[in-house]
Amino acid sequence: MSISKYDSSNIKILNKKIILRLIHRRNPISRNDIARLTGLKASSVTRLVNEMISEGHILEAGVIESESPGRKKISLRINPEYRISLLFDVGVTYSTVALGYYDGSVRVVESFRTPKNYVDFFKLVQNYFNNLSLRYNHSLVLLSIPGMVDTDNGIIINAPNLGWRDVRIKNYLDLEVPIIADNEANLSVLAEKYYSKALINMSNLVFILVREGVGTGLMIDGKLYRGKFFSAGEFGHMTVDISSDELCHCGKTGCWELYSSIRYALRRARRELNFHEEDFNKLKTMPEAKFILLDMASNIAEGIVNIINAVNPEAVILGGEISDMPAYFYQRLISIVRKKALKPASTKVVVIPSIFKNVSSNLIGASICAIEYIIDNI
Repeated sequence: MSISKYDSSNIKILNKKIILRLIHRRNPISRNDIARLTGLKASSVTRLVNEMISEGHILEAGVIESESPGRKKISLRINPEYRISLLFDVGVTYSTVALGYYDGSVRVVESFRTPKNYVDFFKLVQNYFNNLSLRYNHSLVLLSIPGMVDTDNGIIINAPNLGWRDVRIKNYLDLEVPIIADNEANLSVLAEKYYSKALINMSNLVFILVREGVGTGLMIDGKLYRGKFFSAGEFGHMTVDISSDELCHCGKTGCWELYSSIRYALRRARRELNFHEEDFNKLKTMPEAKFILLDMASNIAEGIVNIINAVNPEAVILGGEISDMPAYFYQRLISIVRKKALKPASTKVVVIPSIFKNVSSNLIGASICAIEYIIDNI
């Protein structure tokens, strides 16, 4: 059966996407290696690569040195400035605006105090877009949200710690580019899977994001799992203390994040150490705060035990404000997980901190999400 022009066009686009994703993963790489790893004919690879060079996706990056004689290989790399996305890490107290480049790199522009009112927040987003667009040709805007997001319709369903509910984002922005929003923990688990060598052969992951609240990103069989109504992973609001009358921002009592977030540690530090700064990074370096941080580790571990028993992941990644904690913190947390989670998961599950220390994992994930959107729509 002959292939129609329509089918040939589809196959060409599909092969372009395969090549682009491979270059993103193996940046830089040669044409020969692309042919070998994809199974495509060398002539097809050469033709498609040359086409994508002319379009701006790819750059030739010099000669790859080889010990064997013969024709030298020319390395290829992604052109970082082919598309630049505007990224927002929406935090409860402070938010960050960054540029996401087409090669996956992220450059933080600045941080700003998050307005309490979402209308005011989106005015700032609009201003950043307008001002930065004078220097950069933005391809899309991506928002990392600390709460439930309807990713199909661009609606912030509920961000309890911000007090934002049922916010249709496009109603507050006048942009000529696509706007994408997702939960911050979902973006974080995407980033870890994409870049962490420890997770290469794993497909079932849980990312624990501890900030002012606690969120979890779930990856099941290699895919993000959001649930039917976009609330999967809201383990921060599972009940861990049925006798508590302390009210969570979600409106319920006894939630896990009440005892596991940085707010818990700072609240106790104010009460028990007369520490009145809102600086968790400083607190975690103070020897006198060790007992508070150990209690925090224990509380986080108890929730992780429940998640492991319910989801049965291969790895649990600790991120946000707990990606760079003192060794004793991780020792306490992991010892409780090993002791209390059901076997065999208790001994086999990997529990590790995030690989990202200087840039938040959710911003990296936002950049990946933007790149995937661009490739999907070539």
